[in-house]
Amino acid sequence: MAIWNLGSINADVVYAVPHIPAPGETLSTTGRRMFLGGKGANMSVAAARAAARVHHIGAVGNDGLWAAERLLEYGVDTRNIAVLDTETAQAIIMVDPAGENAILLHPGANAEIPQTTLQNAMAEAQTGDWLVIQNETNLQRTAASLGRKMGLRVAYAAAPLMRTG
Repeated sequence: MAIWNLGSINADVVYAVPHIPAPGETLSTTGRRMFLGGKGANMSVAAARAAARVHHIGAVGNDGLWAAERLLEYGVDTRNIAVLDTETAQAIIMVDPAGENAILLHPGANAEIPQTTLQNAMAEAQTGDWLVIQNETNLQRTAASLGRKMGLRVAYAAAPLMRTG
């Protein structure tokens, strides 16, 4: 049994701030760090750490090759991560001393995963495998429909909650 994860891959840039800025306020940071992030990447890493066979389906830009390499280091199969002529998704995260945060998300390559990347990955999936989907990518409905037709177990993580107008 394998897990096929149609999931986001983000560059999480975390800024330490004295407080969350008010509208119109300019604020200097007290620190900056960058991490592999994205709900999908986090799920793939967690499952791989729990000894699952995990195939990540996603996309990065040329600026995110390090992120795909990092997933590979965690034991995630990265053959179905497309490298696109666009930027890798980014989450800009501000964290105050109490741990409160505010996050800006730029979807980048997560919103442009090619259908051929999904189809190539699904061609390797077998009945009884798991397909995991979350809210930070395109092709969610297509993947779920295809997965069900193939006899995969489909799990949908409704995170992050996307609010509209």
